[in-house]
Amino acid sequence: MPSLHSMQARYTTAATILLLLLTILGGVSLDLAIRYRIQDQVFFDAEQVAAQWSAQVRGGVLPRPASVTGTVDLVQVVDAQGRVVDATPGATGRPRLSTFRPSPHDRLQRRVECGPGERCVLLMANRVSPAPDASVVYAGTVEPPLTATHRLEYLIAGAALLIVLLGGRLMWWIMGRALRPVEQQDRLASVTSHELRTPIAGLRVQLEEALLHPDHVDPRDTIRGALSATGRLEEIVQDLLTMTRLRGGQPAPHEPIDLAALVCEEVDAHSGGTPVEVYTAGDVWVHGSRIQLIRLVGNLLSNARRHAATAVTVCVGSADGRAVVAVTDDGNGIAPADRERVFERFTRLDEGRRRDTGGTGLGLAISREIAHAHRGTLKIEDSPRGARFVLRLPLLDRNAIGERNPPQPGALLPRKRCRDNLAPNLRRRGDPGASRSRRG
Repeated sequence: MPSLHSMQARYTTAATILLLLLTILGGVSLDLAIRYRIQDQVFFDAEQVAAQWSAQVRGGVLPRPASVTGTVDLVQVVDAQGRVVDATPGATGRPRLSTFRPSPHDRLQRRVECGPGERCVLLMANRVSPAPDASVVYAGTVEPPLTATHRLEYLIAGAALLIVLLGGRLMWWIMGRALRPVEQQDRLASVTSHELRTPIAGLRVQLEEALLHPDHVDPRDTIRGALSATGRLEEIVQDLLTMTRLRGGQPAPHEPIDLAALVCEEVDAHSGGTPVEVYTAGDVWVHGSRIQLIRLVGNLLSNARRHAATAVTVCVGSADGRAVVAVTDDGNGIAPADRERVFERFTRLDEGRRRDTGGTGLGLAISREIAHAHRGTLKIEDSPRGARFVLRLPLLDRNAIGERNPPQPGALLPRKRCRDNLAPNLRRRGDPGASRSRRG
């Protein structure tokens, strides 16, 4: 398969060549159209002047040369012997504008007369009458410089070159954006195949060993190992499907959610293992997908419990118009250089591999994708000890909720209240209205 960079260059080149051909065709058409329009307007004006002079000549009155104005400044009346009888000031002293004499049956003709070393003259030849001795009125003007030279072609060529250059640059950018998902999928496929290779290889080894040495292998141990490897494969596949749905922008039903109650429910649902202290600052409402936010909070709690030494602290509140959930463990923490890398797919630090050999390496990546899908952020911030994951989501105005979602009887009440700025130094146990609950 060719590299994405070469594909981008190939597609951009093809698109630019096509744009060049279309620009050349358009430029030629524009040049011809402009030339035709200018000449047609000159011939039209000349026809009007020639008709006016011919009518006066037929009436036996010579027109006043000084009365001619506008673009048509060259007018001559030539008799049947070829003598100039009358002319405008611009045509006085010049030889006949044309030696062409229209026939009696087609008395009005367009002419383009070009002399050596001079610009061409666009004129109309109007025979005054069908009589053999009728005079001819020639009316016209010198061809405009825009069409008499190649100035028009130079202007169109310069504009066309600019269009092609800008179009090629735009095509390169468009192709890059169009191929970016392909690049992500290619990288994801490469990393996924690497991550799936280990459990598949382990499963194959166990099954082959059981098949080749049935007398020395306990079938129950083989089945347990196979189930464990199968479970890991299932987790990876499920996480990949979740990532695909999030990346694909598939809409999920959103509803007003009490984030503090959701966090408390998720803590109570997984109360075993490392104890978790929850501190809330009242009802914190957001608008989002309940299933996705449960997955996000569950991932953060699972990650914190896995790396905590003795306890995990969760603080839910609001600041600067945004809902904030801070999950802090008292473990070894994460080095600043690794704080962004842990959100990449299949990234597992050495401590994570040592504490949990069955993880998929997709939990934090999925969590950040869910945060972005809710127009929020998920970052690792400084903490005196351990790692501090901070989720920020747009805060939903409590007035917008109305009575659509009143508190349910028996719902978990907020635990100990945090300060508004979610500082790590919490209020003392004796704060009025504050209560504390330690789960574990």
